[in-house]
Amino acid sequence: MEATTSNCRMLLIEINEKLSSDDFQSITFLAKDIVNRKRIKEKENRLEFFEDLEKKAVIKCGTEETDLLFLKQAFLIMGKNNLVSALDEFGEGPCKQSSRETFVNTRRKLLYQVGEETGQEELQNLKAHLSSKVGVGKRTLDLIRDVWDCLDVLEERLSDSEMFPLLKTVYTADVKLSGLLDDFIKEVGEHAQTHTLGTQVEDRMGSEETTYDPPPPSDGSTMTPDGALSEFSATTLSSRLSAYDKGKNAGICIVLNNETFGNANTHPTRNGTNADRDLLEWSFKLFGFDVRVYNNKTCQEISYILGEIQQIDHKDNGALVVCTLSHGNLNVVSGACGQDLPINSMTSLFRADNCPSLAGKPKFFIFQACQGKDTQDVWHQTNAPVMAESDTNLVPNSPMAEVMTEVPHLHQLNLAPAEADFLIAHSTMPGYVSFRNDKGSFFVQSLVKHLKAHSPREDVISILVEVNRDVSQTIGRTSGGQIAAQIPEPKVRLTKKFYLFPVETEV
Repeated sequence: MEATTSNCRMLLIEINEKLSSDDFQSITFLAKDIVNRKRIKEKENRLEFFEDLEKKAVIKCGTEETDLLFLKQAFLIMGKNNLVSALDEFGEGPCKQSSRETFVNTRRKLLYQVGEETGQEELQNLKAHLSSKVGVGKRTLDLIRDVWDCLDVLEERLSDSEMFPLLKTVYTADVKLSGLLDDFIKEVGEHAQTHTLGTQVEDRMGSEETTYDPPPPSDGSTMTPDGALSEFSATTLSSRLSAYDKGKNAGICIVLNNETFGNANTHPTRNGTNADRDLLEWSFKLFGFDVRVYNNKTCQEISYILGEIQQIDHKDNGALVVCTLSHGNLNVVSGACGQDLPINSMTSLFRADNCPSLAGKPKFFIFQACQGKDTQDVWHQTNAPVMAESDTNLVPNSPMAEVMTEVPHLHQLNLAPAEADFLIAHSTMPGYVSFRNDKGSFFVQSLVKHLKAHSPREDVISILVEVNRDVSQTIGRTSGGQIAAQIPEPKVRLTKKFYLFPVETEV
């Protein structure tokens, strides 16, 4: 007798009733690469999980085809023989074997086995590692109810080349599991330059309501796995390079946002800059920084603000971040007064000899401003052009291409040791304009998106490379109809890897 849609759904209801709470957590973990487990946990009706599987076409309860093979595979892994038998009985009629051999990959099976071998002692050990090695806050730790929640957090915060060595340290006494972890660590090492095995189908970092849902981690890790724990943090488990200490406090973040200027003819209003300001404030609060925002400040006021920050004792701080959103030109930014402030006068305040409490700590300067008057040529069009305007301090509609700007020679740059530990991220190259529209700037939007998506799995330098790629694929069109591209330029004087760590605070 042919099974109907009604019979199939009745079977799913029966299966749901036979699943204990622990069983349900197990099967949702096994299905995590197919449907978003976080959203499943937030639903009161467990049957919605089966609806999600059907929406993904993983199971089928149709009149023409019924396919419940995924459930059978999951229950076999879980050892739920009674449910396997129920599916077998149902499948004696029209239940077709799926063309896909397996839905649950080796990586997911291994993590499931880790969960099954976790008792209270191992769970407490895992939570201790989350706190000490990964930097997870107490609020998140208090929300962890079982090992599946714990593994969710590990997957969210770490790459495979970091997570599996950490798990091996927890399960050293389990010879069989330790051997399986060893084998997988070797496999991750062999595939270090390919896509992370078992990447989730849906975003791991947040819900659909989040303004910036990050993409899955980019292909290729910047870290070389060696299977050893690092004294710095879990993010350096697989790296032989040292990292900056994150400090007792993340540090101070200054956001200098100039929207309007004294002379609108030479310095037009920077529409959209407040969107950048708000994103930067939100982002660095997410990473635990004490964020201080200043709007429409003159050159003198900016110098005074930075001088006050220079005088603070930063001994407990891990880093300093200074974000400047304004018009600009080569090596200068514009104050709200319309005058130019040399970038070197801003950064030099925090040299090791001028601010000893920040010596040996990363100083991250972000400049969303033009560095000249030329537009970068487009050699191929990667996306539809986006209407934008530039952040150069020019009279509107002036012929930008007529003005050439000289790039400084290397001998003009001061790279003495006191200048070490700076990371200066310019939104564009020397000599060129930087684009923005009423939604914000290409550069800041991309920077915030990728910092959230990839920290702390990747260091900031690696993230800035991804920002370069992202911004370079966005094509701008000026109000005059000219098409132009943009490529940011980070200047790196760091001496260690620099990571940002999300904290568990309401922002």
